[in-house]
This record gives sequence, structure tokens and C-alpha cells, in this order.
Amino acid sequence: MKDARIPVSRVIHTIHATTDIYKCRLLYQDALGGLVFAENYFPAEDRDAALLYVNDHMVEPMAPRSPDDLSKPFARMTARIGQAFHSFEIKVPDGKAASAAFREAGCTVASDYGVFFFVKPESTGGVLLEVCELAMPNDPYDRGNWNPMVGAGHACAVTGLDHIACVTADIGAALHFFTEVIDGEVLEDGRTELPQAGRRVLIRVGDTRVAFIQPDEIRAGPLGAFLAKEQNGIYALVWKLADEEKARTHFAEKLKLRLTRDGCISRGFAIDPDDFLGARHEFVTG
Repeated sequence: MKDARIPVSRVIHTIHATTDIYKCRLLYQDALGGLVFAENYFPAEDRDAALLYVNDHMVEPMAPRSPDDLSKPFARMTARIGQAFHSFEIKVPDGKAASAAFREAGCTVASDYGVFFFVKPESTGGVLLEVCELAMPNDPYDRGNWNPMVGAGHACAVTGLDHIACVTADIGAALHFFTEVIDGEVLEDGRTELPQAGRRVLIRVGDTRVAFIQPDEIRAGPLGAFLAKEQNGIYALVWKLADEEKARTHFAEKLKLRLTRDGCISRGFAIDPDDFLGARHEFVTG
């Protein structure tokens, strides 16, 4: 029987919503060795963006050019969630067909430009998801000689993305969307105590691992606090390190970024999100 689920070939990028595109781009370059390959302005949403790779994972800092003009969807979103992870994007073979299939499955689709659109969090278990059929402009991934270790040798010692971590109040809805509506594969399903007791499901989405965590107490603890605020579901990007001591020296001593274990969903450490324009980056070794 033919698989009716929407096929996903890769996670293209994670969007970091910010109010200062220049500062955000430089932070990714200086702290994580991000290599910028494109910058653009999208008039329909009046927002600026930069596209960069931190080794194998693309991040897109994005900022409204006129943040007070709430007639534009991205300005409204930034006003609602502040500086934070906005969404991650999946690549599908046919955007129009995927949009129709998602609508037929009962999903709420927004900002539908045909070749790309968004699926709202109420349809995915709490995560804002971008869906696209197009390659990113000037993307090295599509040139035929892609090397996922483009940032090798940087002082941060990051070797690649371990996973995208999402926090949800409805893990059943997340499982339904990511394994029944699209063709994600469950890799692990078990318990976690980090940073509080809950259920954790790890799913392969295209070429990327995505974790969904539902705390037992959704109104308590750091994960409960996350769920209580305005957010789009992405809690952290968790990166793999080759050398923790080297990374700590780079972050804390050279760049003066504060490091913490508070609220970590991994066994590693994080850069204080307040020092990274609202985004939580965690780091694990081994």
C-alpha cells in the first residue's frame, strides 16, 4: 500500500526571531562559527533575514524592518513571542500538494505563498512549522559538493546539531502530526528527568532528530514556565561538542557569555538565553 504521508527530505533551517538582525547574525558568527551564505529582504512581510550554517544545521536570524507596523505578520509574531526561536522548516517535493494535504488532514495553514507556507502550532502539538519546496538562495547544500563540517576548527568546538528540542503540552498531537501526517520515524520513547519529570519522544524528521518533551506537571518547573509564556514550541537547539573545555573557554572567557545548567533538557550546559537574544543553545559531548 502506498504511504499517504507527506514525505520530508530534510529540515532546512531553524528561524531565530530577533529585533536586531545585525547583532544576531554576528552572534552566530562569533559564538558558533556560523558561516553566512545569503541575506535578503522579503517585502510581503517587511522583514530582513540572514541564512547561515553552524556546521550541518542552517539557522535563519530574522527581524521585522518596521517592528511597530503590526499589519505585517512577522512583526505581529515578534511582538507576541519576543526574541526566541520562531519555527523550523521542512522540505517537501510539492508545496501546493502538501498544503492541500495538510488542510485535508484538518491542519491550520497560514501565510500560504504556494511554494512555502506555515502550519500553525495547534495542528502540530505546539510547534510552528514552515513547509517549503524550494531550495534556499545560494545554499551550499545544493551545490553537489556539500561538506557538513563547514565550521570545523572554530573555537566553539561544535561539530554539528544533535537535535531540535521542543516542549509540548500535547505529545499525542505531536506524534500524530510528525509520524502520521508527515513521514517521521520514532527513534526513542521514554522518560526523562531533565530538567523535570516527563515523557520524551525522539523522532527523525527528514535528516534531523527532533525531540518532543511533555512534562508531567505542565504548570510547574522550567518547562511549565516555558509553556505558560507566548512561544512557538522550540525550547532549544542542542549541539554536539568535540571539546567541552575549549567551548567553555571560548564562550565564557573570550565572549563573556554566561553559561548555565539551569533548565537544560540535556546533560550538557547552555548559554544563558538572555545572552543569545532569547534563544537557548545547549551543548553536549560524546
